[in-house]
Amino acid sequence: MPILHPIFIVIFLFLLFASYYEIFQAEQKQPLFVFIAAVLIILAIGFRIDVGADYPVYRTLFSGFALYTTYGDVFDKAMFRENAEQIEWIFVLLNKIIFDLGLPFYFVTFVMAVITVTLKLTTIYRNVAFPMLAVFFYFMPIMFFEDSGQMRQGIGIAICVFSFKYIKERNLWMFLLCMYIALGFHKTSIVFVPAYWLVKIPLNRTRIFWVLAVALLLSPFEVYRVAGGFFESVTPQDVSGAYTGYLDDRYYGTQVETGLNDIVKLFFIVILLRYDKEACKEVWWYEYMRNLAVFGLAMFYIMRSNAIFAIRLPGAYMFFLTMFCMPSIVYAVNTKVRQVLYLGFVTYLTMMFFYFGKGNGDAGRFTSGKYKNVIF
Repeated sequence: MPILHPIFIVIFLFLLFASYYEIFQAEQKQPLFVFIAAVLIILAIGFRIDVGADYPVYRTLFSGFALYTTYGDVFDKAMFRENAEQIEWIFVLLNKIIFDLGLPFYFVTFVMAVITVTLKLTTIYRNVAFPMLAVFFYFMPIMFFEDSGQMRQGIGIAICVFSFKYIKERNLWMFLLCMYIALGFHKTSIVFVPAYWLVKIPLNRTRIFWVLAVALLLSPFEVYRVAGGFFESVTPQDVSGAYTGYLDDRYYGTQVETGLNDIVKLFFIVILLRYDKEACKEVWWYEYMRNLAVFGLAMFYIMRSNAIFAIRLPGAYMFFLTMFCMPSIVYAVNTKVRQVLYLGFVTYLTMMFFYFGKGNGDAGRFTSGKYKNVIF
């Protein structure tokens, strides 16, 4: 059976030890653990060679940007002026600078890894009582799909997650600046703009239940199609075009398959509902995190009939479900419940480790025998 490369086994075992130690021994944050995890992850994904679903495409674009795109085109794209360039401007600019410096493509993946991992892990550390459990959730399997595959969206999500600082501070202009930068890496970041106001909606167990129930009932009706007209009226043409272009995508526009992740989402919802009061009482800003998580779940179920929407668009919101809400709940509950939740989460993450290895992991060349790295 295919199994992930030893570097990922090392990271998995380290996160298993670090999360257990942090929760049951130290019972407080361990900044050194977060730093070690960040370094290991950056080395593993930053210097990879021919690894990840989108790697061949990005490598081809690397030289293409230098040959066929000018810095004037990049500036026009940044100003939302009409031009032929389809890829987001900051990503193009990063590629052009690295190419013009005569550096190889793996410097692109390295710089992208440094930015996205730093933003995500520092935000986790500042907002989550047990950050190593959150990093564990991030590693398995979000790191592989986002930051080792769909790199542009991964860094867009990282900037959206970082903007949580300005959501808490109610600093609208800095939040909008983050959204502009995030759009410079991936257009789907536009869906996170409502987050600034969503966190203020008063929710409780009953309201959360009905929000998710209605979202599930709306799933067959494809109500997300109505938003196509909205995006055309309020966003630049290239952003709205990206949204409407996915509406009838024949490859991705299929039903999301039911599997381990769907079953786990139901458990997450049950946990979210059951321990809402405890978390709201014990964790600072938990209501904000929870609101974003609930909106992400609602988006997932409403868009379930279109896989690319269901998987990609709620990405930043779903980050708050697993990386913020679940570890915060573990912190808020008593010792016995904490032990049960931790055991359940570790069981899920272990299953995902092997499930991903024999499926997408092997196809994406993350497995032993296929994975290559500049350093090792």
